This record gives sequence, structure tokens and C-alpha cells, in this order.
Amino acid sequence: MARNGDNLLGLGGQRNTVSRGALRGGKKGGPTGPSAQAQDHRSELLRKLKEKNEKAKEDGGGE
Repeated sequence: MARNGDNLLGLGGQRNTVSRGALRGGKKGGPTGPSAQAQDHRSELLRKLKEKNEKAKEDGGGE
């Protein structure tokens, strides 16, 4: 229970103010976005998909 009626924080004292960034790990700077490896993987998947679509069109157009 609180010591007095006005203190809504209870017996713990003052509230510590911590920024949201510090709560989330406090990362400062560094690369943002996908890594080079992820970009290479994505481009490889897109290339394979395009080749597959082109082959399907040549073979009959999906009919």
C-alpha cells in the first residue's frame, strides 16, 4: 500500500524513465534492410521463377 494518498507509485519511489530504444536493445546505427546474402538468395529465386515461366510459355502456354 502507498505511504500517502497522493503517491500512485507506491513504496517503490520514483519511476525510472527508459527510452523505447533502450528497452528494445539499444541498437545504434548499423546496417538496415536485408543482408547481402538475403538479396542474393532473392535474386536467384526470381531468376529461377522467370526461367520457369518462360519455359512454360514455350511448352504450350498452360492450356
